[in-house]
Amino acid sequence: MTPHFHALVPDGVFVPREGGVRFEPLPPPTQGEVERLLKVVRHRVLRLLEKRGALPAQGPEDALQVYQAHSPQRRLRWTEVDVRPPPRKQPRCAFLEGFSLHANTHLHANDRQGLERPGRYGARGALALERLSRAEDGRIAYQMKRPLPDGTTHLLFTGLELLRRVASLVPPPRANLTRFHGVFAPGARLRPFLVPQAAEEEASVAP
Repeated sequence: MTPHFHALVPDGVFVPREGGVRFEPLPPPTQGEVERLLKVVRHRVLRLLEKRGALPAQGPEDALQVYQAHSPQRRLRWTEVDVRPPPRKQPRCAFLEGFSLHANTHLHANDRQGLERPGRYGARGALALERLSRAEDGRIAYQMKRPLPDGTTHLLFTGLELLRRVASLVPPPRANLTRFHGVFAPGARLRPFLVPQAAEEEASVAP
């Protein structure tokens, strides 16, 4: 399990005005700003994991929480410096001790198809079923999107091991995996000016 978040962020701010809003574009973040933000994210994530008992090794008693805590501990060495070489240097991208932040994708305001593409990418499932196959020894093989630094191309699991890993990805009941923040949040005062209303959508649909 490699926990990560996809975020669609407007490249500016929405300023209230009479009867609507005005969009004020902002310059892209600098490399220094991206690196400082990653340091804050790393510090807060590790502090949260320690607070919830996922670090160090002792975990909670609940079976599902044990699997969820066990998975990142096996795949990621949170308290050690990542010895793997970082990916090729890119602007507005930062890497720090196993954490990474990529903020170098920009979409034009009128590129609606381009905006839909990362939205669909972020909403996809955790597993690609077409990458699952049966190995010769009977175990289940999952093909990696990219080879690991040691050259590994497939992860091998017994049926029970795979179920344990999949169980760790199941969200708690009634948990929303897609969150809206700022002006896009459900209770935001400016949201009605930015998000199409149901009545407008229905009126625009041809009979």
